[in-house]
Amino acid sequence: MIDSPVKETKLNRKPAYVLVGFLGSGKTTLLGKLIGWCLENGMTPGLIVNEFGAVSIDGEMMRQEGMMLSELSNGCICCTAEGDLIPALIQMSIHPKVDLIILEASGLADPADMLDELTDPALWEAVEVGGIISVVDALRFDDLAEKTRLAQRQVEYADVLVMNKCDLVTEADALTLKEQLIGFNPKAQIFPAQQGLPEAGIEALLDLARSVGAGNAAKKEHTHHQHDHSHNHHGEADAHMSLHTLDFDMDLRLNKDAFEQFLKNLPSNVYRAKGFLWVEGDERPHVFQQMPGYVRVLPFQRHRPSLMRGVFIGQNLDKAWILEQIEACIVA
Repeated sequence: MIDSPVKETKLNRKPAYVLVGFLGSGKTTLLGKLIGWCLENGMTPGLIVNEFGAVSIDGEMMRQEGMMLSELSNGCICCTAEGDLIPALIQMSIHPKVDLIILEASGLADPADMLDELTDPALWEAVEVGGIISVVDALRFDDLAEKTRLAQRQVEYADVLVMNKCDLVTEADALTLKEQLIGFNPKAQIFPAQQGLPEAGIEALLDLARSVGAGNAAKKEHTHHQHDHSHNHHGEADAHMSLHTLDFDMDLRLNKDAFEQFLKNLPSNVYRAKGFLWVEGDERPHVFQQMPGYVRVLPFQRHRPSLMRGVFIGQNLDKAWILEQIEACIVA
């Protein structure tokens, strides 16, 4: 067992790791591996989850014994959650049981904006911020990089790149992608990964991320671009990349097979869909997850009425069509 991820400095600062990655890249899967590794090694991780929508779906799925959780919903770190992140990090750092902190940013977070928050002097005595870890989807990066500057920026401003889903591409394609990533960011360390697990292991990932902390990241030249955000999660464009987020009440009972088929048939401009709902013939709440090529609707062990919501994220979403398709799945 290494001591570098949890070793405290003379200032008694807690190490914090920042996790970014585009929608559907496998960022939350890696997060689960990080949490599992901490718990297996007797550490108490403090998790700060930030995502779009009124309900922190990833946070609810990660909630488990032996960890502390703080949720920043309804926006990305650089806008709606601005003003909440620094207090959340400080509060987590002073918790006596927390050994290290993991910040999972939304899939739409821009690392360039995050640097301004993460290098705030208010954090200095409480938190030792590690480098930015960015998860890259080996299957979709080419397509995403062509469509949106954000996918490129999540690579350019990262200190560590986790090249995920390498088992789903050929060795030649993986090598080509690695060369492409080096072109975008020649200084970043690249970790090939399968199902969110880096081939070098979680220990090596955390060790390197801590060694290239935000102190180095802050030295990168970046322009903090001003945003005119108007996220209302009911269809207004996201200024990052003309994305829309549709947030729905899902306190409905649906035909599971029909709903799964709807998720599988979502058009390519839908990058991510997730949430909680009820299914016909089962009294347990269910969680649904969709990204291109991946659909799951599974029982969920916890239930709070406020959880029964869903969010769809993509470009130029047709809200009326999505609502119509969901309504067609409702059990009369």
